[in-house]
Amino acid sequence: MSEERTKEIIELVRSFGTRYLNEELTACTRRLCIALAQNRKLTITRGKKEIWAASIVYVIARANFLFDKENENFLTADVICDFFGTNKTTTANKATVIEKALNISHADKRFCTEEIIDSLSFVMTKDGFILPKKVVESKIESLVDEVIYEMADEEESREIEQFMAEQKKQEEAAAQAKKERRAEINREIAEKKRKKKEEEQVQKVGRQLKLW
Repeated sequence: MSEERTKEIIELVRSFGTRYLNEELTACTRRLCIALAQNRKLTITRGKKEIWAASIVYVIARANFLFDKENENFLTADVICDFFGTNKTTTANKATVIEKALNISHADKRFCTEEIIDSLSFVMTKDGFILPKKVVESKIESLVDEVIYEMADEEESREIEQFMAEQKKQEEAAAQAKKERRAEINREIAEKKRKKKEEEQVQKVGRQLKLW
């Protein structure tokens, strides 16, 4: 019975994935289905299969930041629940139950895409420098003799996001200051040109008066 129900739920999430997700995200939903079937804390044979399917997609969406509008695979709870014909509150609550039972958090390696995992993975050089994994692999791999790969946990992820936001804020402030300084220099140049033109005009008038 459990195996049959698992297949039914997998088919439901596969149908959703075909319409709204890419292959990698669809594979994540399938892995979660299988993990649920093997979990003793939850019994997927109880309750409506549509609610289980919707909740599974909801968990994957949350773990992969799909509710973020800037994500290219952006989803809303309405899209998920409308597809499966489920209530948003019920689906969200069931998703939370699943996350707690399987100890799932944002960017969980088991149920996330490589892109999400890499974006929150960092390396530590033997000198103690912490760098984004992507930077090391794509730009300065040859300069790093020894690295320790680490996956940021949820609290560290928040700290990283705060740090990145502060960095962005500082960069924007620096860019604005540079823009204002450039405008100030342009005004100074324009003022010098204006004064020079006025002086030339005065000198011209002076020469004309002497001729008279």
